[in-house]
Amino acid sequence: MIRGGKMQRKRGFETKLIHSGNCPKKWLGATQPPIFQSAAFKFESAEELSLAFSGKKPGFIYQRLHNPTSEVLAQRLVDLEAGKKALVFASGMSAITNTILTLVRAGDEIISGKSLFLSTYLFFTRFLPRFGVKAHLVEADEPKNFQNKINKKTRLIYLETIGNPGLEVPDIKAISQIAHKAKIPLVVDNTLATPYLFKPIELGAN
Repeated sequence: MIRGGKMQRKRGFETKLIHSGNCPKKWLGATQPPIFQSAAFKFESAEELSLAFSGKKPGFIYQRLHNPTSEVLAQRLVDLEAGKKALVFASGMSAITNTILTLVRAGDEIISGKSLFLSTYLFFTRFLPRFGVKAHLVEADEPKNFQNKINKKTRLIYLETIGNPGLEVPDIKAISQIAHKAKIPLVVDNTLATPYLFKPIELGAN
């Protein structure tokens, strides 16, 4: 990689794991990101504050929503997963819930592998139906099972890279092609594999 006329080596996984997102200039020279505990953040003017609140300009508004510490973690996840953007949540189920509820509304349907983390299974089978969303659970080892369940109401396909607890390994590349042909996103929970072993985005996951 060439930057500024100088040859730079591509960062390895271990280097990204430790250094991605680091910016000592912002941290008074600290080589590792401090844990920012402030609930509120300073703006130079009311105009800048207004632009940040309206989403027209980046800025830290409130600790729980976005802060310098979580920004570093988000950038690190982007680099490790080979993604473009990342959001950080307080728990894995918060991430799953927010993703699904962003993509569906009453009357919609989703398709998921049958072998799921228990909390995800309960979310799909007990919580979503209360809001008019139906989840079709299929055996994930056969891509055609997902194809057969797609209809006009389908809004996404959901997978775990390694099914929990059944340990099924779905063909993510084939299933991503099915999803993209239907113009719906493929959402993948990569918790068990981790980006060290597998990057779903590189095989078509959204």
